[in-house]
Amino acid sequence: MATPEEFAAAGVRSISNPHCTATAMDLGATVLSWRPAGDDEVLFVSRDAAVGEGLEIHGGIPICAPWFGQGRDEVEVPAPHGLVRWVPWQLSSQSEDEHGTRLVWELEAVDVAHLPGAENYPSDLWFRYEANFGRDLTVRFTVGSPTTEFVLDEALHTYFAVPGGGARILGLDGTQMRDHTVSPPVSRSTDGDPELPAALNAVHRHSGEVALVGPDRTIRIRSGKAASIVVWNPGPDVPPAFAADEWDQMVCIEVGNVQRDAVTVLAGGSHTMVMTISVEARSATA
Repeated sequence: MATPEEFAAAGVRSISNPHCTATAMDLGATVLSWRPAGDDEVLFVSRDAAVGEGLEIHGGIPICAPWFGQGRDEVEVPAPHGLVRWVPWQLSSQSEDEHGTRLVWELEAVDVAHLPGAENYPSDLWFRYEANFGRDLTVRFTVGSPTTEFVLDEALHTYFAVPGGGARILGLDGTQMRDHTVSPPVSRSTDGDPELPAALNAVHRHSGEVALVGPDRTIRIRSGKAASIVVWNPGPDVPPAFAADEWDQMVCIEVGNVQRDAVTVLAGGSHTMVMTISVEARSATA
């Protein structure tokens, strides 16, 4: 795990209100932790997670934009997962009300102009990220350009904790998916609900809600203006900066608009994607 000094340099912020405790950091505008009152931690962060400008953190909710993964089939990208997760964002506001705590970060094209691939996007691109920490966790990611139309390929790369394994993902059975566990990837219909632990890497065409059902609770993930759900678990062959014995303790369920579902944003317009995470005790959902 990164040192306290590395987290401090990344602009870590602690949130505590009657509804939850949470942490986030200005680097990448990354939510790291969210724990509803009386419940266990919902998000996962690897104990070997690297934290620093230009480093890829395995955990929390990294933002992938304006491209996701290795980009769309017809577009070559110099690095995975876009521009915005690698640099510090500016916290523009923080407020409290009866529903919880609201943080808003902003980022401009000039802040990522030094990164490879930025030259392929409008020079006046702007980003806004709003996180509302309460009994639910709701995030809103907005991207726009005042002058230039562009294609936005995006995802909220959310890592969920699955203590003890033994969970399944409901809501994806029968969806069209692109399976990246094989090479080349294969497009097919999903047959059944993904069960954990398992190595997973698939992009599903799906909007609305999915549920991560474990032995003790159900985590519901609702999306707005998102046409994709990406499900990922590295399996035993884990990537760097990810502890080898952690792969069966987590799963990524990522709300997005990726690959063939990338969004065209018109000049002068913007696009906002929303994700809400809520938790129910298992006894309430059985």
